[in-house]
Amino acid sequence: MRILFANLIQFLRFSVNSIGIVLLGWIHIARSGSLFLFHFWKKKILLDQIFFILLFLQLVFSVLPWFSYEIRFFDSPETVNIGPKWNFLFILVSLLNFFFLGFWKSSWVRVWFFATQLVLAIILIWGYLEPTRYYFDFINEKEVNFKITFYIFSIVSAFSFLFGFLTFQKEDSIYD
Repeated sequence: MRILFANLIQFLRFSVNSIGIVLLGWIHIARSGSLFLFHFWKKKILLDQIFFILLFLQLVFSVLPWFSYEIRFFDSPETVNIGPKWNFLFILVSLLNFFFLGFWKSSWVRVWFFATQLVLAIILIWGYLEPTRYYFDFINEKEVNFKITFYIFSIVSAFSFLFGFLTFQKEDSIYD
């Protein structure tokens, strides 16, 4: 018991003493990461910057809930927010598009981007027309309200497609 207590004291002393160096490490990582992003941002043309922001917004709005419905518990209304049934697809595609197109450019990434954005657009439109197939299946369709985040995601995805096309055209004209 005495050895256990001594080891615990030694561990706590080491932990407290190492807080400073851990904080310095995190400050260094944050500073170098911020400088990298700042220099990366300065190198981009305006179309690329707008495209980068749109891809980031698409990622953010893919994570947020798109629908809400009301439930009554003991005569007290409660609003429940839910994401689409296929939420993993929207998040995964948005995440991959953000990282591939935001930080890395190649010919296959263009094909990937346009293919996945078209698939997302098809699922968005089809899901809007038949929400119980792609978005939710355990709730009555008439009880569910589409939230503003669904519409913002749809608009941002369309603008991402458009600005991706314009950015790629601009890059081709610069490098040809």
